[in-house]
Amino acid sequence: RARFGRLCISPAAALGYHARMSTVVISFDGEIEDFPVLIQSIDSLIDGGTNRIVLDLDTLPFINSAALGYLIRVQKTLKELAGQMVLSRVRPGLENVLAMTQLDTVFPTFETTAEAVQHFGESEAVERDWR
Repeated sequence: RARFGRLCISPAAALGYHARMSTVVISFDGEIEDFPVLIQSIDSLIDGGTNRIVLDLDTLPFINSAALGYLIRVQKTLKELAGQMVLSRVRPGLENVLAMTQLDTVFPTFETTAEAVQHFGESEAVERDWR
């Protein structure tokens, strides 16, 4: 059964999530200073048993080293849980950072969220109506 929700973080940031089976799509709508809220949400999802995450980064133009370090730790944790995190709708500047740091080999990236969901073997596209 699918779950759906919207968490309003601040006037400038929001997280939306939609789960289908064991895959959760997280849409981050904020600035890098809002990233701690994303961290809390991802940690909570993993603690609740989620092991497949699609992180939609369409609105994030850049990322700092602390946030990258966190995402690497999440990927390691999910791998230990037989899962994975993939990224969707990554902006070109962020794609360049991932390539330069060779993290593009750690995080599969997809042009669309639907393609990222399909990576996990699910055929339906995730609704994006929480925005």
